[in-house]
Amino acid sequence: MVMNTILSDLNNTSTGIEASAIISADGLVIAAALPEGMDEDSVGAMSAALLSVSSRSSLELVNSALEQIVVKGKQGYILITHVCKDVILTVITQSHKELEPIISEIKHSSEKISAHLNR
Repeated sequence: MVMNTILSDLNNTSTGIEASAIISADGLVIAAALPEGMDEDSVGAMSAALLSVSSRSSLELVNSALEQIVVKGKQGYILITHVCKDVILTVITQSHKELEPIISEIKHSSEKISAHLNR
């Protein structure tokens, strides 16, 4: 219930945020605040796939641990952020919104999620 509240609060911080989900590294959705018609399982699976490829790329090409993934499409962004070792936060936004305030809110929400998971 706490996780759903965190996601709901995150989605309400900006009119640009359309969806958010807390997902395990293997693609299982822990909690989600998605619009009607968006498939929870697809969001989880695609987020995990992006995480896997991006993490390996970051380690091999930049010699650094992955912090965040940003995918820009014509209609919006997908932002995937590490919350803790095996948990990520995926946020889907509209493309015409500024990302800096949204990224700041994602970081704040990630800290709340991490604190709740580490109790």
